[in-house]
Amino acid sequence: MPLLSENESGQILELINHIQPDIPWSMEHLRWQYFKPPAGSARLYGIKGPQSKLIAFYAAVAQMVRIGSRMVVGRMVQDVMTHPDHRGRGLLHQLAEECFRDISESGEVGYTFPNEESEKSFRRTGWTELCSVPWRKKSLSPKPSFRDAAADVCEVKGLFDDAVSAIWVASGLAVGVDRNAAYLNWRYSKPLTAYSKFLVNDSEGLIILKLYRNILHICDLITRGDKLNNIPAMLNFCENFGARCGVNAITAWLPDGHPGSDAFSQHGFDLQTGVTRYVFVHPGKNTSQELTNPRLWHLTQGDSDIY
Repeated sequence: MPLLSENESGQILELINHIQPDIPWSMEHLRWQYFKPPAGSARLYGIKGPQSKLIAFYAAVAQMVRIGSRMVVGRMVQDVMTHPDHRGRGLLHQLAEECFRDISESGEVGYTFPNEESEKSFRRTGWTELCSVPWRKKSLSPKPSFRDAAADVCEVKGLFDDAVSAIWVASGLAVGVDRNAAYLNWRYSKPLTAYSKFLVNDSEGLIILKLYRNILHICDLITRGDKLNNIPAMLNFCENFGARCGVNAITAWLPDGHPGSDAFSQHGFDLQTGVTRYVFVHPGKNTSQELTNPRLWHLTQGDSDIY
């Protein structure tokens, strides 16, 4: 079963927009998502039906993942879909098994964020459940009081430079997608999406926010490992930003046990119960126990477009 190529982008786009007409993709979005990540092009699996039309699709996007002191290629499985006329035939299961085999044989690792409708497929094909998506939320008062940020926060209007790469390296975080400048510049250049980016105390931390309707999302908040005491001030800044924008809530992802989780909890960003999305990992040939320990992962809303 050959992989799909960039030349078949038109068929991929047609299927995606047939499945989700309310959230249509552009060709620019598709190329950004699958062919522009700094770790390389995605592996795109597909099955074609009558008239060689694409009827099932399974994407494994390339990212570099830190596991302790090592970097390995990670594959984020996403955009899994079958044309409605061809469901119930096990097509996605075929593609899932092929993707699982490729990850194993290549020495890569995999990760994904399925919902309750698709998580059983990942269990059947050998993925390991890491945790529920660590979704946190804090409601804001209609008449908020502004908090002292007590930090020098500077907005970044253009691209990040290597200072953010140094912040990520100095964070000491054990497992997560490599947040170097190349990755962050790609991730936060998603077409037709606006992000607000900030550096904290010049080179001690970074904040990336997304405003959507009446909610402010903390896509990424990272500090150097020796500057964790900056987190309360950084969260104050996020609350002030949200208050000025008139939002009624702020959300974030952060696992329990993460070096910043206590500061988030003390600030009122509590882990939410009843979350029906999950985090699954595929260690491949990697035997490191770090990969399957949710307390060691840096998981944020920047890791997913759905939160």
